Amino acid sequence: MDQVIVSTIVPQNTGHAWEYYFNQINKWWPQEFFTSPKTKKFVIETYVGGKVYEDYGEGDGLEWGQVIKADFLHSLIIQGFLIREFGGPAMTYETYTFSAVDSGTEVKYTLDPVGNGLSDKTLQQLKGSWEQLLGVHFKNYCSNR
Repeated sequence: MDQVIVSTIVPQNTGHAWEYYFNQINKWWPQEFFTSPKTKKFVIETYVGGKVYEDYGEGDGLEWGQVIKADFLHSLIIQGFLIREFGGPAMTYETYTFSAVDSGTEVKYTLDPVGNGLSDKTLQQLKGSWEQLLGVHFKNYCSNR
């Protein structure tokens, strides 16, 4: 496995799907998917140069990456950092795409590791986690709106 690809279809237009994913992430992202019990909120700043991080409060936290491409309501690309504690050290490129379909919006997550920094086991674990995040937690949140 050289990349992780996960997608789900939510019953919302792309504007709502984008809003729910990025601006309401703390309403659906479960605590067990944070890296620390100290995490107060998860932030994805949806503009070029924006940070992706867990905020522990008072300036503490963990940066997951930085936005390198933003196409409002369509896609976001993050250059990510995976530290040893979570299967690295490695760099990743993570792409989120939002595409209109008949029944709503397809939200697709693609993780491309740089080089040979991630084992197949780590990639399989990441795929399973993203299937839960997108296909269960995010989809359920959108379905209840």
